[in-house]
Amino acid sequence: MIIVVDVEKWLFVHKKEADEASIPTILVEKDIEGATWFTSMRILFQLKKWASQRQFIPLLSYNEGTYRSYEVFHVDAVPPMTLLDKGRTLLVNNQRDETYDLALQKSGYESEESILSFALHYIEQATGEDVVFAGNGTIDLSRVVPNELWDATNRLDSGRRLFEWMREEDSRKENGHD
Repeated sequence: MIIVVDVEKWLFVHKKEADEASIPTILVEKDIEGATWFTSMRILFQLKKWASQRQFIPLLSYNEGTYRSYEVFHVDAVPPMTLLDKGRTLLVNNQRDETYDLALQKSGYESEESILSFALHYIEQATGEDVVFAGNGTIDLSRVVPNELWDATNRLDSGRRLFEWMREEDSRKENGHD
């Protein structure tokens, strides 16, 4: 199982939310204007674990240049693949996948939803693994993370619950209860 996570929704918070959090947070992205995104230490450790097992793919709305400012994805939790520009760009081992670019161009998809759906199906075909999506609930994919795990008022806790759910799902699959 591979999970594609909209990290800006599920795992990362802005400075104000990080300052108000009841748990320790760590900076994961900084731009010219200063600190931008934070996450909890617990989530960072889970990112490292799942990325090292090649089961975690971040989805970001940013372009490749901004992605490079996320030190977490180049040092701590290097993902096997990354989706940028809401699915318009796929990086494999932090390099742009030109085969994906051509396939997306040939697909003719233009809406954000159809591009993201295409990307998720593409990853499933390329890896031969089931892909589970943690993002918004409108994507056409057979497996999505239950929306009840996400809490807009406490995204860091949502991230914790997301990784607990992933562990449970992985365990169920290993025990043949899929």
